[in-house]
Amino acid sequence: MLSVRKIAALLLLVAGLTGCQKDASKEQAPEQQALTVLFAPGSGFSGAGYDDTILSAVMESAATSRQFTFHLNRPQTAAQAATLAQQWQAAAGENDALLLCGYRYEDLARSLAPGKGRVLLLDSNQTLENGIATLQLKRYGGAFLAGALSYPFNMLLTKALNGDRMLDAVASGIEDGYLAAGGAECVQLVLSDTYAGMNMPDQLFSALYEGFATRQFGEKEAFSPENTCLVPVCGASRAGAYSFSRNMFTVALGIGEDCSHYSEMLPYSLIYDLGSIVKEYIGLWLKGERWPAHADFGLATGHVRILYNEHFFEEKTGMVYNYKLLLDDYKKLEAQYSETALEKEGTHAY
Repeated sequence: MLSVRKIAALLLLVAGLTGCQKDASKEQAPEQQALTVLFAPGSGFSGAGYDDTILSAVMESAATSRQFTFHLNRPQTAAQAATLAQQWQAAAGENDALLLCGYRYEDLARSLAPGKGRVLLLDSNQTLENGIATLQLKRYGGAFLAGALSYPFNMLLTKALNGDRMLDAVASGIEDGYLAAGGAECVQLVLSDTYAGMNMPDQLFSALYEGFATRQFGEKEAFSPENTCLVPVCGASRAGAYSFSRNMFTVALGIGEDCSHYSEMLPYSLIYDLGSIVKEYIGLWLKGERWPAHADFGLATGHVRILYNEHFFEEKTGMVYNYKLLLDDYKKLEAQYSETALEKEGTHAY
């Protein structure tokens, strides 16, 4: 389910994909700078996920500054991405910038020769010798903390696919934190062996419904919708989990942003605030300031955090149904495991 904000973002995306190219070729003033954003192959918008966060940050920055235009590119293959990056490099002005969105562009970033403009590679823990800036939003530590808060429930963790570094870090962190805090059982459901798993909400809803009905996840007495926490590490597919959550009164974990508007059954969300980091880097670029060769962000910098849905606790406090913990209990758990989560963030690469 798309919120009004997401629908507006999609409409602006269409305008950006068409109008920005026109502005750049015919109407761009000489003093304006151009920002080109290269999203990863197989990615997509409208899932309130990684790409949406970057897109929103770019558009919000553009809305508050007329200093730059932006160009959005979503290649279908790695080869097409390389061609687009090389074309950008050949035509870039001194003050132009290129954003490479995601660690899958590490090899491409290494292949680019120093030249005009500047390049930023998102979500890489590498420092590159060719002058390209990198940043890493470290996800494991925050995921560990979020998992620890879910320990009173059985955990059903849905992954879009195995083998994606970012998804693996989040899923592993959540499961490790859950088990460290005394969680009883964690079942994983993998939607696909490709990135198609990032956009399968209907299939996820059906899999959850059938899985509980046939006791695929465990015996009903031990593993029922009422004593389970749904953890959707699966991009836009998470809409299926939140729909199931609403209909079956099953607790779910919000991931990436404040997800409380998707279901009233979310006690808290794990926030990965990549958007504010992107806006900060755009601001430095517009001021003419250099980007650091590499920087890490996460729990330690406040860009990863737990956000409680106080409405959940207000609604459920007076009900007979047992939701295990009250808000103060969650906050005590957070305080108990925050130091460990910070240590995990420091020792884990991602």
